[in-house]
Amino acid sequence: MKKISPSILDVKKENLISYVNQLIEWNIDNIHYDVMDNKFVPNSALSFEEIKSIYNKCPSHKMDIHLMVEDVFYYFNLYKKFNAILTFHYEAFKNKESLQEIIKKAKEEKVQLGIAFNPDTDVSKIIPLLKDFALVLPMSVYPGKGGQAFIENTLDKVKTLKEFITKNNLNTIIQIDGGIKDFNIKKCFDAGIDLAVVGSYLVNNFSFETIKKLLN
Repeated sequence: MKKISPSILDVKKENLISYVNQLIEWNIDNIHYDVMDNKFVPNSALSFEEIKSIYNKCPSHKMDIHLMVEDVFYYFNLYKKFNAILTFHYEAFKNKESLQEIIKKAKEEKVQLGIAFNPDTDVSKIIPLLKDFALVLPMSVYPGKGGQAFIENTLDKVKTLKEFITKNNLNTIIQIDGGIKDFNIKKCFDAGIDLAVVGSYLVNNFSFETIKKLLN
């Protein structure tokens, strides 16, 4: 089933609550929350307080929190209370031990994890990890800034991930994030993604018609 996860990175701060409420009214049940620490990427995004406010004031929905951060354990402990999928970057882990530690911690605390990876990271490094993650996110832009152009070879990575997931009967969701617009979303779905993050394109063309067009 084709689904989108709208990113609210480019929404004006004063409009966050109303924007999320409108998405939920339009039956969008999955929303993407970008968190940046100004270290892992040279930028900042939604704050903990802003996400907490949405969690408290908006109807229940699937929170998909994309953590572009260096201190994985600090942010895990901060955001685990939202009953969300917490997606960390493969590149943020200094070694295999810290990666296995967060996997163990998430299982013990029943927190769903996602694993994102940057355009320069080989998909072969991610394949062995898929059994431990609810979601995998190959980035189709370099993380840290909205409005970038889609990197085409990300689709080859999606196909590789899809083949492995299908062959091994895994339930891992394949998400894609970066540069998704009306003219390229179909080939993302055709390549095998389950969930497309749509940010600036939807913010700049905010209507139910745009959503229908994306999912057509």
